[in-house]
Parts: sequence; C-alpha cells; structure tokens
Amino acid sequence: MNCINLKIKTKKGRKFLYCDLLKKEITFDNCKDCANKEYKKVKCTINRKNCAKIIKIKKNPKIAKLERNRKSVFTNDLTKCILCGKPKEDLHEVFAGRNRLNSMRYNFVLPLCHDCHSINQNNSQFNEFWHKKAQLYYELHLGSRNEFISIFGRNYL
Repeated sequence: MNCINLKIKTKKGRKFLYCDLLKKEITFDNCKDCANKEYKKVKCTINRKNCAKIIKIKKNPKIAKLERNRKSVFTNDLTKCILCGKPKEDLHEVFAGRNRLNSMRYNFVLPLCHDCHSINQNNSQFNEFWHKKAQLYYELHLGSRNEFISIFGRNYL
C-alpha cells in the first residue's frame, strides 16, 4: 500500500480501502491495476546525487528473475509481435492467474505489440488456441497429459 491516494477508512465498524483520486471505496485489485498510482518520495541521506527515490512495490526475487528471463517455445524472436510483426511491447503469458508462473517456467510466453495484446488478452478464442498449442507442446516435449493436468489444473485438448 504505497500509493499516496489510498487510505484505510472505517465506517460502522467495517474497514475498507478508499481512493482519494477516485473519491470512492475500492478493492486492492483496483488500486493495483490503476494507471494513476502516485508513490511517496523519500529523501535520500546516503547518496546526495540521487535525493528523490521512488518507493517501488517489492517483488519476490524468484518471480522477478522469472520475469526477466522469459523465453518462448513458440518463437525464437522475442523482439517482434508474433501476430503482426511490429516491435513487441508486451510479453503475454499463455496461462494467466494462478498459472502465470507456470507459463513463465515452461516458456509459454508470446511477444505481442500493445495493440494485439489489448485486443487479444481477454479474447477467449485466442486464449483457447494458445492453451491447446501449449498443451500439445508440453505433451510432445516435456511430459504426459496427466502431468500437464496436475500442473495447469485442466485438459485443454
């Protein structure tokens, strides 16, 4: 909870998050996805050259390492969008939510330009196509169908 607009308020004995920017009660997910987050600025006493540091949300080092070292089994060129060929701006994990880390572990990542990513991120046909392709790759190169189901929780074929 580093955003300066986020406050914890109490109403009738119930605590809730309140955003001063939106002027309403919100959930933490709304704050996490907000594009207008503002962070507290801290004066640095050790290094005078860099006096205004911005506090960042700390990530688990293992997750951060996985995000830095993402690769794709679907393409060798992570610099171009896999759909239209424009320079990539986003890396899209084929499996979202609780399986996002598994997507990164097994290199089920797609390089997409911002337009393709925003159009296809919530497109069920697009996601179903890549889920099937990822499962086929897993079964051909990495393990069995039962192992895939135990990792990803579902059979997509």
